[in-house]
Amino acid sequence: MEISLKGKTCLITGGTHGIGLATAKLFAELGAKVIALGRNIESVEKENNSIQFVKVDLISREQLLSFIEWYKKEIGIIDCLINNASTNSRYSILNVTLEEWDKMISLVLTAPMLLSKMAAELMIKNGIKGKIINIAAIQAHYPLPESLPYVTVKGGLIAMTKSLAVDLGKYGIQVIAVVPGPIYTKGEKVPEKLDKNAATLLGRMGRPQEVANLLAFLASDYNTFITGTEIIIDGGRIISRKPDPEEITSGVV
Repeated sequence: MEISLKGKTCLITGGTHGIGLATAKLFAELGAKVIALGRNIESVEKENNSIQFVKVDLISREQLLSFIEWYKKEIGIIDCLINNASTNSRYSILNVTLEEWDKMISLVLTAPMLLSKMAAELMIKNGIKGKIINIAAIQAHYPLPESLPYVTVKGGLIAMTKSLAVDLGKYGIQVIAVVPGPIYTKGEKVPEKLDKNAATLLGRMGRPQEVANLLAFLASDYNTFITGTEIIIDGGRIISRKPDPEEITSGVV
């Protein structure tokens, strides 16, 4: 089985680092036309000229709506949307600010909702049985301390996935939540100590490329009957009884 994304147009948010960038690179290698969104595109666009990077701050309602209008006019077609953009948020109910709460809602719920609406409308208009894939996190099921905003929006993204799947199934559009566990996104090489102390059953941190490989299958024509569900990719973290390393519990990673 050889996965190909030739002829497909894929939009990826948070596409300038970590899982998003690894996915954008892989999709381009597999033949897709890739549009990757991010706030800091200058550092990656020169090195990845097969990807169309667009500078958008998804927290800004104005920038998001402007991008959607541009996309509908200039691109006008989409086969796969990956709502990946996110950021960590280490606040408890006792110290969270309304500003932080609103920022997380905007980035991880409002932006995916509006982009999914755009994608669904374009898929239906063009007769495309496409894919919408939302990147959640195991914290939605297994929260770390002082992570209220992050846990809440990731849980909401899973719920949104199910609702979208119910509404869009009759059009042949598949909606899936991918739920990563501890994936190292701070650089190319995982610190040896962190890998060794990872609380997964496989005894190491996950790599962005491993999530990208899963997303390539889900975006491909081999994926024809998965929708409205979660796919966990966590190396067995959820069922492991090992304690998380301090780098994770403190929010450094």
